[in-house]
Amino acid sequence: MTTEPATTELHAHTADLSATGSGKDAAAGAVVHRAARAAEIRTDIPQFLPVAGHHEPAPFYLTADMFGGVPVELAGGPITHLVGKPVADPHRHAVDEIYFLVSPNPGGARIDVLVDGERHELTSPALLRVPAGAEHRFLTLEAEPGSYCFGLLLGSER
Repeated sequence: MTTEPATTELHAHTADLSATGSGKDAAAGAVVHRAARAAEIRTDIPQFLPVAGHHEPAPFYLTADMFGGVPVELAGGPITHLVGKPVADPHRHAVDEIYFLVSPNPGGARIDVLVDGERHELTSPALLRVPAGAEHRFLTLEAEPGSYCFGLLLGSER
């Protein structure tokens, strides 16, 4: 079953155009037709998608097919309920991934990240880049309410 993404146009406007939506390209003397630009809202998030190595589909807030195609994907969410519970087995991605750890207070969240056998303990706020092809996984060690960990995949290959 195919569903249409939930999108809404907020405001469309054109710049430097006559009433017909056309303008002159001063350099070439050619008439240029420009389409109106519009803001787009998506409310169909998160999208729960399978990721190799993960125990459950991961909540994605941005995917490569949104907004006409973007070069990144964003997955993750709150981690307070995940203390001591791994969400994935060690796995790899074909693209770099950046872990983004945040909490309401500095030091309010800690995760243990294993990257190609090397342990890294992150304390919020923190970022960590996992190179493409590196085996990795993370475990939440501590998380005050309002703590989040996101994975920013720099590409569309999960």
